[in-house]
Amino acid sequence: MGTVLTLIGERTGYPLEMIEPDVDLEADLSVDSIKRAEISGELLATFASPDLRFADADVDELAKRRTARAMVEWISVRTSSKPSVREQPPKVHSTPELPAGSPPQRFVLEPVRISPSTMDSPSMLNGLRLAIVGDTDGVLAAAVATALAACGAEPLVGVEQENLAGCAGIIDLGPLLSPVVEIDRVALDGIEWALPAGLPALKKALAGSPRWLLTVTARTTGGAVSRHAGLRGLFRSVAREYPDVTTRLVEVDPAQPTDLLATVIVTELLAADSAPVVVADGGERRAWEMVQAPLGALAGVGAGPAGEGAAEAAAIGLGPDSVVLLVGGARGIAARFAETLQAASGCRIELIGRTALPVGPEDAATAGAGELAGLRAALVAQGHRSAAEVDRMARRILAEREVAQTVDELLGKGATVRYHCADVRDEDAIRRIVKDIHAEYGRLDGVIYAAGVIEDRLLADKDQESFRRVFETKVDGALALLRALREEGPAQPGFLVSFGSIAAALGNRGQADYAAANDAMESMGAAWAAHTGGRVLTVHWGPWAPAGRHGGMVSAELGRDYAQRGIDLIDPEEGVLSLLRELAWGEPAVRSVVYTASGW
Repeated sequence: MGTVLTLIGERTGYPLEMIEPDVDLEADLSVDSIKRAEISGELLATFASPDLRFADADVDELAKRRTARAMVEWISVRTSSKPSVREQPPKVHSTPELPAGSPPQRFVLEPVRISPSTMDSPSMLNGLRLAIVGDTDGVLAAAVATALAACGAEPLVGVEQENLAGCAGIIDLGPLLSPVVEIDRVALDGIEWALPAGLPALKKALAGSPRWLLTVTARTTGGAVSRHAGLRGLFRSVAREYPDVTTRLVEVDPAQPTDLLATVIVTELLAADSAPVVVADGGERRAWEMVQAPLGALAGVGAGPAGEGAAEAAAIGLGPDSVVLLVGGARGIAARFAETLQAASGCRIELIGRTALPVGPEDAATAGAGELAGLRAALVAQGHRSAAEVDRMARRILAEREVAQTVDELLGKGATVRYHCADVRDEDAIRRIVKDIHAEYGRLDGVIYAAGVIEDRLLADKDQESFRRVFETKVDGALALLRALREEGPAQPGFLVSFGSIAAALGNRGQADYAAANDAMESMGAAWAAHTGGRVLTVHWGPWAPAGRHGGMVSAELGRDYAQRGIDLIDPEEGVLSLLRELAWGEPAVRSVVYTASGW
């Protein structure tokens, strides 16, 4: 117990008196799963011996224990027949070095045909109970039930959610029958997203361990968007968290005859591949794949010396009179991009963030503390005893430091820069800021939307409020921005770039909400581009290497975790230049790209 408590204290900054054996590390001390995995790996290295080895799976299992006592009990069971280490003094652990970054590569998501030879026999459905839900009028549900019965299955139509236990499969037709809307004034003011409200039903369905979980939705085109936007990202992540369940989103043309739609649905039950998102159209099945798509020779020679990007800025059309707004842009990778863009073009920078600029110098008691653990320790030394309060204060101080340093750096280089403190979901505040920018300069040449929050948890542990907070911060914030831009008249910025995540393109364990949010944001961007004719681009970034104060959404701990999993991180300098090159030399009709140094 002493070894466990000592290591937790070292890695979190909390003193031992605050880390009692039964304190919930996540709920009470804000020690997330990534940090628990790091602690677990070091603990197992401590307790290992020549005749007792631990595997990566053991690290994952130990990291699931959320109290020191549960960790000790798990370790004790596995070391009970081995020589005792209880008398050994706790080891002094050094923090692993941060990984270096690599230049990112450019990818696009394309639907690639899946061979029909990967189909199982209909006889595999014989005798299985399959629930059909979500069809209010029952016409399509009846057709699907008939097709399933022809395969020997036992279809259940209209079954209640609480009666799904024991069903081999669940077929949800609800999203297919939900109307899609155009991105116009009505749509922007009236979209009610389905995903946050649908989380409890999804969790309950997965808790029954079905063999199949199939959701059918309408494939949208042009300026249309569905209230079920985000399902692609959601299903890609769910498939990674539930590898023993065939979880699949099937996109179809809703105008097809009912009997053909029923055939498509049964076909997807019989498909032996593991594609989490399938486009079924015209008798073909297509799955989305990430395909490498370099920009070409011009992008490789246009930038000039690394770090400048002047050629790109000129190609984009940005100069000293230009104005660029970065929403969520005073921290992370967006702040780095603001600094590079301003240095390359001399443009005027407007920043929006939810963190207030600090007033006056920082307290000397915390000014010398660096990372989160050091700040926690400094705050505890000041007399703060609530772990939740200590964590909130430490994170606020880190955020204030980064915002202030971003603004100071821009001002120090002679930039014209203004910082606006606002929550992106506050429509009135965003509207006022955009109106003020137009009143001040009479123009807005480019917008970068990089707002978002991350609250990573496996879906089984994710509560609805957390899912809603992650999803709506990203999606409703983007809607607030679009509404504000719309009110300034038909003239739109030269470019509107949204920062997404590779989790939306490939899925990621623990990020179902974040993947869904970024996927929905991409759908809105494409619809907005079709409506306005403007250049709108979603960039799904892979993880960036932490560098100085601009760690972005990848903390030092998460960066080390990615490195241990063999995932290369984006070099920050190369990352910002890749976006400049994309805007300068990329095809304006492209609506989304993926930049990453590695797959998952």
